[in-house]
Amino acid sequence: MSWDNTDTAGAKASEWDTNNYDAGGYEAKENTNADYDGDNWNQEKNSGDNAAGGGAECYACGEIGHRKADCPNPAVPREFTGTCRICEKEGHRAAECPDKPVSVCRNCQEEGHEAFGCENPRKINRDHVKDMTGEEAWGLMKTAIEERDLDDLKEAVEIYIKSNPEITYQMLEKKLRDESMGVYIIALEKELAASYTNMDIQGNLDKTYTVTWRWSPKPLRPKERQFWPSSPQENFDRLNDAGEPIDRGVPKCNNCNELGHTRKKCPEEIVENVERATVLCFNCNQTGHRVRDCPEPRTDRFACKNCNQSGHTARECPEPRSLEGVECNKCHENGHYSRDCPLQGAGGGGTCHNCGQEGHRKSDCPNETALICRNCDAIGHISRECPLPRDYSRVKCQNCQQMGHTKVRCTEPLKENEDAGYGDAGYGGDNNYEADKGADTTHENNAEGDGWGWNDNTAGTTTNQDWEGEVKVSTSGADW
Repeated sequence: MSWDNTDTAGAKASEWDTNNYDAGGYEAKENTNADYDGDNWNQEKNSGDNAAGGGAECYACGEIGHRKADCPNPAVPREFTGTCRICEKEGHRAAECPDKPVSVCRNCQEEGHEAFGCENPRKINRDHVKDMTGEEAWGLMKTAIEERDLDDLKEAVEIYIKSNPEITYQMLEKKLRDESMGVYIIALEKELAASYTNMDIQGNLDKTYTVTWRWSPKPLRPKERQFWPSSPQENFDRLNDAGEPIDRGVPKCNNCNELGHTRKKCPEEIVENVERATVLCFNCNQTGHRVRDCPEPRTDRFACKNCNQSGHTARECPEPRSLEGVECNKCHENGHYSRDCPLQGAGGGGTCHNCGQEGHRKSDCPNETALICRNCDAIGHISRECPLPRDYSRVKCQNCQQMGHTKVRCTEPLKENEDAGYGDAGYGGDNNYEADKGADTTHENNAEGDGWGWNDNTAGTTTNQDWEGEVKVSTSGADW
């Protein structure tokens, strides 16, 4: 619920300082993009010295060679040739307009001062709230409480406050307790941002506690206990100095973190924010400018990674593979890969496991693949073509994992295939039917509910499962 004088809740600080010319409000900026020649899609015109400020004129000091954002010199007043947005006359800015109306405080709507430092109550505009009597508004509150609709409740409270503008949070809480209404106004000790404050119903600012509407007098979360009042009497006393959080309506400086002015008009020395995101150019990988302002020539991101030429990829490159920047994983020298390393045993100078020659690996061997028999270690045939009897000393049993025989000739009892090759999926293992049959229970015996909707009556509902595909819900009143 918002007591702001705007129709929308949660107004921003900028809405309070839009025309505040004297206290750091909005001020028109010069067109910093005026130094661009041609449209924004012409890369040739946006690149080079002009785009980076090399040949452009600075709009702050008038010198050539840099942009206004990078100007090291103090600003030089320039002749204004535009139109004032207040009187629509030429020759002066809005800040210097002689017909500028008297500034009005954004907080109390009075003339002669600004919102920063104003100690008057805020003037609240409730023209957007419906006009009803107090009894009608109280009836709407009862209906919203019965339906437990917090949004409708806050809207009804606004209508009730408009019909009773002198009511306070203490009076409202006492009336709710006297009629045993199922809603509570809790005053929490909550820390707010510097640009926010607590405001009561009458518009008084800088209240200590924050008002919240709850369906229970107990904290909803454990972390709220430290901010929660310890007793109803303490909560009632807090409501005398409580309000809802609202925007102060004054700007906050990002340089000194003080209220009343912006960073542009800060009297303190401008401090560079080290945590501020830096601009990275994706053309030269340097910080401080964008691609459109990069003085370096454009690079083709889709060029060949081998020869850096456009028109083809590295796979289609006719040039030999470039070794620029390649580091060997064996000797950590540049100029060759580890498989071509000249060190002995590093790959390049080792022995081929196929032909036995030195200078290349088995994967790069130009000779015919040598067949080695796993039965007799002879060269020229494989084990299934071996003319010698099978050497069972090299055979490992898949049942007992012992050497010397196969699974067919194993004397050990066969292992049960627990998962039948499907892991824990349960689609083909040894299903112990007798063990599972005893553990089967009917759904009627699960009196406390099994969490799957069979007989779960813990929530006050009775669910009848229809195996034809229809679920009927009765006695709960819930609208599914």
